[in-house]
Order: sequence, then C-alpha cells, then structure tokens
Amino acid sequence: MRWRSAARAGRGAMMTYILRSLVCAFLLLIAGSAGALDPAREVGQFHHTAWTVNQGAPGQVTALAQTADGYLWLGTEIGLYRFDGVRFTRFAPTGTEAFPATSVSTLYAPPGGGLWVGFRYGGVSLIEGGHVRHYGQADGLPTSTVYRFAEDGSGRLWAATFTGPVMLHARRWQRPPAAMAYPGRQGRTLFTDRDGTLWVATEIGMVVLRRGAATFERVPAVVGRVSQIAQAPDGAIWVAEADGGVRALAAPGTASPNAQPDAPAASAGLLFDRDGVLWATTLGTGLVRRSPARAAEGFESFRRRDGLSSDYLQPLLEDREGNLWVGSSRGLDRFRHANLVQVPMPEGAQDFAIAADGDALLVGTRNHALQRVQMDSWLALPLRSAITAMHRDAEGGTWLGGPEGLWRLHGGRFEEVSGLPVALRSGVQAIATTPDGAVWLSLNTPGLHRLYQGRWTHLQDIADLPSNGSPLAMQVDAGGRLWLGFARNIAVVLEHGKAVTPWTGEPLDVGNVTALFEDAHGMWIGGERGLARVSGGRLRNVLVDVREDLRGISGIVADAAGDVWFNGARGVVRVRAGDVAGLFGGHGSPRYERFNALDALPGIAAQFRPLPTAARTDDGRLWFATTSGLVSIDPRQIVRNPVAPPVEVLSVTVDGAAVPIRDGQVQLPAGPRNLRIRYTALSLSIPERVRFRYQLDGLDSQWMEGAARSALYNAPGSGRYVFRVRASNNDGVWNEQGAELVVTVAPHYWETGWFRVLCVVAAAALLWLLYLARLRQLAARIRTRLDERHRERERIARELHDTLLQSTQGLILRLHASSRKLAPTDPVRLELEAAMTMAERVGADGRERVRGLRGDVDHARDLGAALMAVLDESHGLDTPVVRLVVEGTPRPMQRCASEEAYMIGREAMLNAFRHAKAGTVQVSLGYGRHAFRLRVDDDGIGFSQEAGTAEGHWGLAGMHERAARAGGTVAIRSGRPGRGTGIDLQIPAAFAWESPYRPGFAGLRDRVRAALKRLRPAARG
Repeated sequence: MRWRSAARAGRGAMMTYILRSLVCAFLLLIAGSAGALDPAREVGQFHHTAWTVNQGAPGQVTALAQTADGYLWLGTEIGLYRFDGVRFTRFAPTGTEAFPATSVSTLYAPPGGGLWVGFRYGGVSLIEGGHVRHYGQADGLPTSTVYRFAEDGSGRLWAATFTGPVMLHARRWQRPPAAMAYPGRQGRTLFTDRDGTLWVATEIGMVVLRRGAATFERVPAVVGRVSQIAQAPDGAIWVAEADGGVRALAAPGTASPNAQPDAPAASAGLLFDRDGVLWATTLGTGLVRRSPARAAEGFESFRRRDGLSSDYLQPLLEDREGNLWVGSSRGLDRFRHANLVQVPMPEGAQDFAIAADGDALLVGTRNHALQRVQMDSWLALPLRSAITAMHRDAEGGTWLGGPEGLWRLHGGRFEEVSGLPVALRSGVQAIATTPDGAVWLSLNTPGLHRLYQGRWTHLQDIADLPSNGSPLAMQVDAGGRLWLGFARNIAVVLEHGKAVTPWTGEPLDVGNVTALFEDAHGMWIGGERGLARVSGGRLRNVLVDVREDLRGISGIVADAAGDVWFNGARGVVRVRAGDVAGLFGGHGSPRYERFNALDALPGIAAQFRPLPTAARTDDGRLWFATTSGLVSIDPRQIVRNPVAPPVEVLSVTVDGAAVPIRDGQVQLPAGPRNLRIRYTALSLSIPERVRFRYQLDGLDSQWMEGAARSALYNAPGSGRYVFRVRASNNDGVWNEQGAELVVTVAPHYWETGWFRVLCVVAAAALLWLLYLARLRQLAARIRTRLDERHRERERIARELHDTLLQSTQGLILRLHASSRKLAPTDPVRLELEAAMTMAERVGADGRERVRGLRGDVDHARDLGAALMAVLDESHGLDTPVVRLVVEGTPRPMQRCASEEAYMIGREAMLNAFRHAKAGTVQVSLGYGRHAFRLRVDDDGIGFSQEAGTAEGHWGLAGMHERAARAGGTVAIRSGRPGRGTGIDLQIPAAFAWESPYRPGFAGLRDRVRAALKRLRPAARG
C-alpha cells in the first residue's frame, strides 16, 4: 500500500564506510517493530514472491545474510551476490582482493558491520570498509569447507569446518587447545544461544561451550548429521538434521525427545521468527512451518505447486523488516506481510456475491453452493443454487437472488420466498428492501420489479425512468427513499412513485453506475469512469487528477472510524474521513491509500455482476470481491513499516562509460553529454513502492520525485555539484538524511583560469599592437611630411645657392677688386675690407644654412657636438660655462627628431646666453630604451612664462610646435627668480630612433631572426 497525492510534484573511504554503517544501523535499529508474519495466518496467506534464474536470480543459493547497510547477500555455488530488492549484482573483487574461490558455503553478518564469507574447500574472506581481507592456511585456517560462523558469549568468532572448529584470535585462526577438551574431529555447524552458550555439532554428538567456561561439555543427546541449530522462544534448542528431520533437544542431562511426527524427514535450514514461529527448509519437499497460534494444524507446507521456486531448499533468513527469505536450488523466495488477506475458497469458485452474516461472510457463486466464509476456512451451506445478488436488510436478514428464485436467510434458516417474476431465465442484478416491507429486484431481462405482500409489480410506466432498463445498483437512504443507478450516467430516486433527481450542481460523470452507498458524508455514486457524491442537495464529481485511481468502482463500504473504502479497477482505495473533502477540491490536496496486487489483492473488482463487491462484517473486518478471489482486511490492525530505508549511490556513468566513485566524490571529464547516476534504497518489503527524491545542487532548482533508481542529466556544465538523494519505504517513511555524492566536472580549456589570463594578455597585446600600429602610422605620416619638407628645403637650398650665395660671392669679388685700386692706408679701402669680411661671414652663414636645409649638418651625425657648437654662434656674448652630459649609448635618430631636438636645444641655449645671466648651462642627452630626452638647465635669473608667451615672443611656442612635429612633448620650468630655467624635451622611441629593420614583410623576417638569435644563447645556457 502507499499514500498518494495528486499535488505531489584509504582513511577517507573507511570513515565514509563507518559513518554510512552507523546511519544504516540506526535506521534499522527499529526494525523489531516492523510488521512480522502473522502467526495466525496460513503460510499461503502471506504475500509470496519467487525470483528464479529467469528473473535474474542466481541458482543454487547456499547461504543468506543481511548486512548493517540493509543489503541481502546470497552465497551461491557460482559466487557471491547482493540484492537490493530489485536487482541482483554479483560481488567479484579484482586484483589482490579477488576471492580465493567461487563456491560460497556460508555467510555471517556481524551486528557491527561487515560480512564474513566462507568457501567450500577452505578459505575465509572479510568484506569491511570497502575492502576485502582474505584468510587462508597461512593464517591458521584449515583447508576444508567452512560450514558456519558464530560469535560466542565473549565475542570470539568461531568457524565450523569439516576438520573441526577454529576461533579467530589476533587475526589468526586457532584450533581449540587441548585444555578446552573438544571431543570431535569435525565441526558440522555451530550456534550461539541467548545466554551466550556456543553449541557445536560434531560427528559424534553435540557439545557446548558456556559463557566464561574454559572447556566444552558434551550434550547427552543422540543427533544425526545436524545442518543447523536454532533456539525456540521458550529456550529449547532445535536441530535440523539431513537424516533425521526437525526436532527439539532436551536440556543437557535429560532425555532427548523424538522428532515431530509430521516434521520433514530431511532438513537443511531452521529458523524461529520474531513471533516464535518455526520455519524449516527441506531437501526436496518444500518449505514447512509450525505456528503456536495454529498448533492444532501441526506442520504446514508450501511447495513448488503453490508457487515456490523449488522444493529443494537450504538457507532461511528473517530480515529486519520481518520478511522471510528462502534460498533454493532455482533461486530465491520471499514471504512478507500483506494487510489484505486472501480468503480460502473452493477450487474454481467464480463470480462472488457477498453479504455480511455476523462475523462471517456469506458468499454465493455461479458454480458452488453458498459458503459461509471466515478468515481461514469456509463452510458450505445447504443452498446450492447459483446466487448472483445479496442484500442484508434492516432486521439482519439476508436476501439472496439467482436465476432459480429469491431466498431469505434469517436466524440460520433459509426461506424460499418466491420464484422470479419472469418466465424466461434471468439473473438477479440487485436487491433492496424499503421500510414499507417491499422487496425490490433488478433483473437482467431487463426490468425493475417490486414484491409487496406477496405480489410482484413490474415498474415500467414511471416517468423519467429508463424504459426497458435494469438498475445496476440499488440503495435505500436514511429517509427510506430508493436510489437507482443505471447505465450511461443515470441515477434517480424513487419518491412517491416518481423518479426524481433531488440535487443540483454538476452533471453526473461516472459512466455506468455500479455502486451506491450512503454514510455520514452523503450518498456515494461509483461508476466505471469515476466517483461522485451527493451531499447537502448538491452533486459533485471527484477531481480529474484522482479519477484514474477511482475508476471502475463497484463496491463502497465505510469502517468503524468513518473512513471510506472503494473497490475498483485500480484496487482497493481507502480515504480517511478527514480527507474526503480533498477529493472534491476542498481543503487540502487529495490524499488516499491504495491497495493492489502488491498487497495480495487478486484481480480487480467485478464490473458487471455480482454487485456490490464490498461488505463489512460485525467484527469490523472489511471484505472485497475481485475477479480472482476474496480478500479481507481489519482496518484496526493495519501493519505499517516504520523502517526508513538506507540510501546508497551505486554508480556513475558518463556517455555510457563507468566513472569510479572515490570517498563519496567523482571526477568527470570536460564536456559530458549524458550523465547518469544510479542509486538504490534498501527496503526489501515492497521495493516497488520505494520513492526517491533527488536534486543536483547547482543544476536542479527543486527536488525531483519518482520511483526510478537513476537520474539522467544532459550536458552539465563545468563546476562542482552535490547530488543528494533521499528515499521512503512502502509506507512513506522517509530517510531524510539520504546519501550525497560530490560531482566535479572538469572545465574546457577555454573555461580555465589560465586561459582567461591568456585571453587578457592577448587582448592587452592586441591593444598594444594596435597602439604600436597607430604610432607607426603617425610616424609614417610625419616621415612623409618631413620628406616633403626635406625636398622643399633642398629646393630652397638650391635657390639660395644659385642666387643669394652666388650674388654675395660676386659682390665680394667686386668689393675685393675695388679695394685693390685703393692705397693700403686709404680709409675707404679699410671700410671695403671690413664690408668684405662681413660679406664673407654672411656667405659662410648662408652656406651653413644651405647645408642645414639639405640635412647635411653636424647634429644629424652628433647631436651633442652640434649643440656644443652653438657656442660659436654667441658672436662675442658673455657666454657661461657649458657642460654636456650624455646618458646611455648614442644611437641613430630619425632625421625629424634629431633636427627638431637640435633646434629646440639651440634655442634654449641661445636664450640662456642672451637673457638668463647664467653662470652655468648644462645640456643633458638621454638615449633611453623607451624615449629620447633632452634637458637644458641654467642657473640664471629665470623668466615669467606669461611674458615668454606674450605677443611678439614666439620662442616658447616654437619649441612646443617643434616638439609636436617630432612626436614628443616639451616641458618648461621657470618663474621663480634665482632658480634658473629648465627645458625638458621627450620623444617616444617610436619617433626618435631609426629602425634597424627593413619595412614590410622583410622587416618582419628581420625581427624573427633577431628573436631567434636572442633565444639561442638562452637555450645553450
């Protein structure tokens, strides 16, 4: 059953294992209160499931155990398996942890966790903390089959082997020392009772080692080949013998009782469940059971013909939820509690008409006599006619109708009331009685008939009553009115001889009306398509969201608590009294509980006849008829499963390839397309009803819920995620802690930090290249302009040379010729010679300017020397001391830069000579990597920069213009008397230095070669 809602939407590994085991142990600690197998029921009334090789189970199961994490382990002749209730998985370690053998002979799960595995022909392994440790001959273990494990009262682990028992001490197996007086050579099985006494079956009898004792004691009882030992609730020790059956041993010192007369002759497994019921397996005759609550029946059996996977059985196990597991030669069987109890009926009985009869149920069928049925038995009554309808009247009498007539059962006596009021053979569809004493019959001839005071009346002239129609269901309400349900959404009330519909609201939408029932909530109308209710004069259909689970309703009944039960096509549905309003959109969401085949419900509710299919007996039990049998349930004794299931993440696959999980974490490659995470929950009772909630933090915005045991994600991005999963058992008890898995998806290279840094660097480099390209563009423009200027200057130089200089030279020659005509002492000659000297200076200065215009000047070759030559231009001025300071290695400069620098320096020096009254002038040239720098500093009187930029004074403005033409800047420091003046010119390297590389692609090749030359010495180093 389940609650449903329409509104649901190394050290690290060891610590992980320990924490998980502690959580699982806590969750399973309360398993003692879980529903065990009812001792009062027959074994066939439990829910039985068989897994064979066809369903994936391994064959030849030789041992069973349940570990602290909830897994069921199966030892077989072909290996070790574990089972989570859904899937069998072979446990096969690899490498150094691989098992020493394949055939498993015994299993033992200590309460503290782990699993001991014993092998046929020797060898023991311990599975604990995610690792496997093996014990063999080197560890003191004999090379013979291990039959059983047990811990004695002092906590020592013992193993029974073919060559005798051994005990584990300090990680070594030891045989009992001679002082312990072990009498035999073999140890066929062993068992520790509730007092801590260790029982060992040998080839010569039974011996015990009491808690705290130092020696073994022999038990004076004759035993055969004992395969298992168990202790009954009264403290008696029972044995299962392969050659002597199942029997109890007397206490030491007393005579041994004989085997039970109806006990199996050869048994391999023995178990007392938590209710003291004895279960035993046999080697060919199936499963046997002996319950104290059914002591009169003795041993009852369940065999392959009853659905058992095989009659050859060996191990037995009761898990923490109260389920019983049986290992067979063909697979695995489970017996579990079911709240619905299948009621025994005669073989082949079909079509059940039911009605309460005190604490029992009357059941009529088409092919058997009327039966009086109780939980575990039935009694055939004298009425052998086919019964197709029943009705219990207000006086406690039961009306029974069939093709052969109408009967009434009252006080244990049958009374034949009448034959049917039709000549043709007809079945009875429904029966009802009204307070006036009339009996109403619906026949399938069709027609509605009324029996009153011994006379039949065929009602066929009533207005609004379907002509030639037969009611499928009839019900008398608290007011004595008769309600009739027909096919095709028709329901009416017979009142004062008329068919009326005394309600408003929604139109009826249930299809064929197959059930009518009145309780405190109103009149319920069930049909093939859904459910409706008339309450307070209004009709309402159930919500669309719940209609699927409430379709095919053919039986409605209420229990003593007011809860309403519906028998329909989807099973038996229970709605608590407080949840009824939610079905119709009232307060709260729709909530209900559904019982189906997983709760031992055979078939579905009958949809045609006999109706109704639900009844309540005087003891409060509810009964439901289906197409395949009868079931009963006591609403006051519904057993719940309180054990929250442990949850585990099983595996991770990426694009179909498995990825290992380490310490609760998984590392995934970049760009996974399909990520699947498999998980499970260890609830073995009804694993089909286990529900999961999961969420991948960082991707899922809310919890996802469903029954699937895997989650699929498409193309999760890079980053760190946390996968969380929780689970609930079959009764909705949630394990809120659940399990977690840290999932890390590696980033693509373009998502890494180094790539982002590289992109930033590349972007910066690109910007820098753009900047350099812009500088080169500007430099090219400047060079173009300079070339134009240079050509213009050459033209001017030619003109000056051809005109002015030649004319000057001709003037000098004429003056020289004229002066030669005068006497040497003639004052005129002296004046002419002075004029010729002045003319020669003008000519020399002109020639110098022509050389400057052609670019053939000293500053192009040596800027420092050219600037120092400015002293020669002072023409007799009182020049100060001039110092030249050169920083860095002089290098060739671009023509524009050197020319403008020279002109700015010359202007600054001449200004200092003429106006500063300075004692010292320092010229500094800086040949830096990133820029060229020229500084001219004096210690003169300084000047006001406002005066320097006044109208008519163009020296400072000219400096700024020249600096701009060269692609640089000039700064002028002055203004405070006595602090002198400083001129500071800076030209970036791109505009200052001559490039050593050729232009275009040739220059690119030059740069690459230069870079390679710089790298070669570094590589050699």
